[in-house]
Amino acid sequence: METETSITAEVATLVSNLARNMESTNTVLFHVHELILEDESGVAIHVGSYRVCYKPLHGFSASSISQFLHEQMVSHCPLLGETINDEINHSLATDVSLREPVFVTVHISFIQDMRRMDLKEPSTLVIRRLLKAQRLKPTDLKEKSDIQCSICIEDFVDSTKNIIRMPQCKHMFHQDCLFMWLSRQNSCPLCRSTVPMEDQEAEHQRMN
Repeated sequence: METETSITAEVATLVSNLARNMESTNTVLFHVHELILEDESGVAIHVGSYRVCYKPLHGFSASSISQFLHEQMVSHCPLLGETINDEINHSLATDVSLREPVFVTVHISFIQDMRRMDLKEPSTLVIRRLLKAQRLKPTDLKEKSDIQCSICIEDFVDSTKNIIRMPQCKHMFHQDCLFMWLSRQNSCPLCRSTVPMEDQEAEHQRMN
């Protein structure tokens, strides 16, 4: 059976108060793990892990976290930065016991998934729907020269690749990058909003 390898990143974030003997500055400890998942056997092989510590100078932000991860040669930096920053802010907003500076533990798992090609069939309708109505060319974005594909971290204007704009959230990605993502799940890589089928969208328009 024909297979294709894809890589996804999973993030788990834990925010806690700093110990009294630690420095009075926000601290983030990243644990980066690499795994291989063979779906036919259900066995995940742990390839390796490493740790790296980050102490932001001016509080937390998605851009500063992404930049630090980029300097550490961690892939998917913008997407990870957005996710980690959102999770930190959510913890600070909902847990009244937390007071900055805080200690943040982040586990990032890169999972290399060996999957059969026939497992991708559920995404076919989504891809057809996006190709039909949401495809752009790089020349359409000349006034937005600073926009990147958050999956491959390449500026749109520096590429000749077609671009897909998500129908609801309007996030944009290279067509090939997005379709590889959608082969695993029907959602935006940045905000996780789902892509509606044509019949679902028509029903939504009728209701409104």
